[in-house]
Amino acid sequence: MVRTGARAATAATLASIFTSAGLFGQECEFDANSAASTASEAIQRLTEAPTAADSTTIFEEAWAALGSDLDSDNPVVPLLGAQIQIGLGNFPAAVEFLDRYDATAAPECMMHGQAQRYNAWVRLYNQGVTAYGASDYETALDAFVLANDFNPDLRTYSNAALLQSQLGDNAGAIETYQAALAADIPDADTESLRGIVRGLGEMLAAEGRADEALQTYRDYLAGNPDDVVIQIQYAGVLADEGQAEESAAIYAETLERADLTYQQWLEVGVGFYNAQNFPDAATAFANAREGNAYSKEAMENYVNASIQSGRPGPVIALADTLTQWYPYDALAHQLKFQALGRAEMNEQAMEAMGVEQELPLSVTFAQMAPAANGRYIVQLAFTNRTASGTLQMAFEFVDAGGQVVTEHTQAFGADSGSFTFEIQSDVPLAGFRYGTIGG
Repeated sequence: MVRTGARAATAATLASIFTSAGLFGQECEFDANSAASTASEAIQRLTEAPTAADSTTIFEEAWAALGSDLDSDNPVVPLLGAQIQIGLGNFPAAVEFLDRYDATAAPECMMHGQAQRYNAWVRLYNQGVTAYGASDYETALDAFVLANDFNPDLRTYSNAALLQSQLGDNAGAIETYQAALAADIPDADTESLRGIVRGLGEMLAAEGRADEALQTYRDYLAGNPDDVVIQIQYAGVLADEGQAEESAAIYAETLERADLTYQQWLEVGVGFYNAQNFPDAATAFANAREGNAYSKEAMENYVNASIQSGRPGPVIALADTLTQWYPYDALAHQLKFQALGRAEMNEQAMEAMGVEQELPLSVTFAQMAPAANGRYIVQLAFTNRTASGTLQMAFEFVDAGGQVVTEHTQAFGADSGSFTFEIQSDVPLAGFRYGTIGG
């Protein structure tokens, strides 16, 4: 749910920023202040602090030095006050100092306050990610909400809204999504903005507020008319509201598109599927497979949508391929069983079920996700049935032509429940498969 990878400037780096970027008289001029000078000298000792405890001690010394002149009108005082409070983890106090700084600093000095806000945002973002990973959802939510007080960002808005929904506060989630759009963040990431609009629209529709959902989609599409993902969401709500003709026109126009990537076709297919338009979902997933025949998600979704649309026969072979490429995947075996059953091949369906029940592992999640610079993250989660000890699983990674580009063997404990590893490839990877386990 949450994204990682945000990087914070260290406190020592920020101290050097103050010196090199002109805190004391280069790009931006501040009047001399003895308390601020003493505090700044203390902060610059952070480069020599080997432990977090040492850093805390230095921040406390800097705070004590600054405390003699906290009410000063000199903007350098609230700026340093903010840095110190961020270092001590007192984020609400840091917000107040930065608000004071913004109200008193000259325009050419604003970048220093912005640097502090970003530093606090990154720290809180990463705190939220860590808390979420530990299943401490309330703490994670508090961190993401507070992060936006420093630096409004669609990532923290989205994470906060998703957590609110997960905790049962749908009204709060809707307000958070709406606040994200109202913030009108400049140069917002396209994917993040789409996620906010999609999340808000889905939640409004689920809460019986279809008119607001439709308006949300219309407002977004007015500025992003080619976003097929939101168009499909919009069409789905129109159909639910009885506006079948307009909805059908959007569906038909979308299926005629020839400029979509396989990822976009996947999104379109999901939109059709969620609207229970299974034939068009199958068509969209088939188009996704034309763009990438080795995408695990595209294969699974195409088989599933075809079964649901009453056309199991043509996908029996592909369902069988899924069980060969992903021999422990619960979904692969389920799809094969369903395809055979819907095709009235009952004996073969029962045989397929028997094979799945004898497997030593049941894989509940297996995914390869692209990262930066030719890196791919592979994640697999499973339930152990009868395996024991340390196991090995061989992976093969293929390019767009189906040729094996690289291989990897992963060792893992039978009772570990999951594992993650990273693959580096100079050739873009289109898909992966894994083999049976060995001891």
